[in-house]
Amino acid sequence: MDADGSGAGDATVRPLIDLTSRPSTLTYLREAWRRREFAIVVPAQDLRAQNMDTTLGQLWHLVNPALLVGVYFLVFGVIIDTKRGVDNFLGFLIVGVVLFHLTQRVTLEASGSITQNLGLIRSIQFPRILLPAASVNGQTAAFVPALVLALLAVLATGELPTLRWFVLPAVLVAQFAFNFGVALLVARIGTTMPDLRQILPHLFRLLFYGSGVIFSVDAFVQSTAWRRAFALNPIYDVITCARWCLLGEPVDLWVVAGLAVWCIVMPAVGFVVFHRSEQRLGA
Repeated sequence: MDADGSGAGDATVRPLIDLTSRPSTLTYLREAWRRREFAIVVPAQDLRAQNMDTTLGQLWHLVNPALLVGVYFLVFGVIIDTKRGVDNFLGFLIVGVVLFHLTQRVTLEASGSITQNLGLIRSIQFPRILLPAASVNGQTAAFVPALVLALLAVLATGELPTLRWFVLPAVLVAQFAFNFGVALLVARIGTTMPDLRQILPHLFRLLFYGSGVIFSVDAFVQSTAWRRAFALNPIYDVITCARWCLLGEPVDLWVVAGLAVWCIVMPAVGFVVFHRSEQRLGA
């Protein structure tokens, strides 16, 4: 106690923090990094809990992509026969289906990451960016078994590893960056448009046929201008670059440039849009 009896002692006076103001970008990122465990541990626990009440359990992370590839191969490779211009159609299809569904699952999961956690948002002060980040991390972790299965399946189709395979991690990192940017955008939009989760599956169904997942764009599209227009589709860029790595399929420089631009621009745009709305999310 001080001589004046105030009892203040040497206590440090800390300034009050205005929780309604938006923190600076650097402060925000520093705080998000400090709490990064949330975006890692929570999706890991959710991943373990998935399919626990089924017979196959975690094996469904392998069975689901295998069934998808089987169905698409039967319909588009055997019945409709869209394999024109592709030597290894099964490997071609495996790469396209697995990578396309990764982006689809991330987007669908992230679109409800804010609205489904309103109770948490209203009870604890933390960087909201961790919620869509958790969606990205969780779906990416669930994608790893499918990726391993895809690589083994590609080898089983007769493909041999080459130096191009070492470029695949860079393509996957680019896809991760793009997925993260998309996750931030749909998480923000989903707070003001609850019907977004109902609309997205239909948009992805349309995007599926516009991403060259089940057919070779070079074989079916004769116009050079239209083929270059496909480079505007980031999912097509990811799939085409991955096919170049694993199957030796041709890739245009426009596609490589498109992927490079998307993996830089989308996270930046997504972060700006999300951060500006930080204090209103869940309010």
